[in-house]
Amino acid sequence: MATTLINNIHTFFQALINAVVTAPPRALLKSHNSDTTSTAGVVPFDTVLQTRRTANNFEPNLPDNIEDIIETAIKSAIYAPNHRRTEPWKFHRLGPQTIKRVCELNSKLVSEKKGEKAGQRKLERWLEMPGWIVVTCKTDHGDKEVKSMDVPSSLAREDYAACCCAVQNLCLSLHNAGLGSKWGTGGVNFDSNFHDILGFEEGEYCIGTIWFGTPTKTSEAPPKKRSVENVMVRHD
Repeated sequence: MATTLINNIHTFFQALINAVVTAPPRALLKSHNSDTTSTAGVVPFDTVLQTRRTANNFEPNLPDNIEDIIETAIKSAIYAPNHRRTEPWKFHRLGPQTIKRVCELNSKLVSEKKGEKAGQRKLERWLEMPGWIVVTCKTDHGDKEVKSMDVPSSLAREDYAACCCAVQNLCLSLHNAGLGSKWGTGGVNFDSNFHDILGFEEGEYCIGTIWFGTPTKTSEAPPKKRSVENVMVRHD
């Protein structure tokens, strides 16, 4: 079991490293690359990791090659560490009509809690998001013992963790292609009407909605509250 896990992790990191060997020009990385980009134009792997940011505002139009970018991003996503190789993830690429329905549902939910004006503002805001991918997890594995996520070693918890790793891979790949992203887990993601709109299967649940597109601005990393020395525990 340990050998299989190690091999999966090795495959995961090798896939990410390969993705940046011939890295294209990336607006998100330009401000960070002056001292770290090699003469061959290759962006170091750790620079890609450390310069990813949550983007809140995007240009209205996606790049012409967006389908290729998405396919590459999802391919990288499914190389995430995945104990027992259950591959529990699914990626719902939303089109204009589905986006509209989700935005209207969210606006309705917000209006019920905060009033119609708040719901209308939320509707207008969400309709500005150019790219949408909803990542889900399905933990129905037949005869395998899934158990509850409350059980530390349960398959359910391992599958959720794997899907979260997949989301990180997805966002890193989008970043590597010059796009920004935002991982959202608002209440609409867990509403039964949302599940109906996307046609979730039995046992399928939402990990989050990923907005993506060309960011209108880049951001510096916020100061870290804890340094490496604060979080690394050295043992004899």
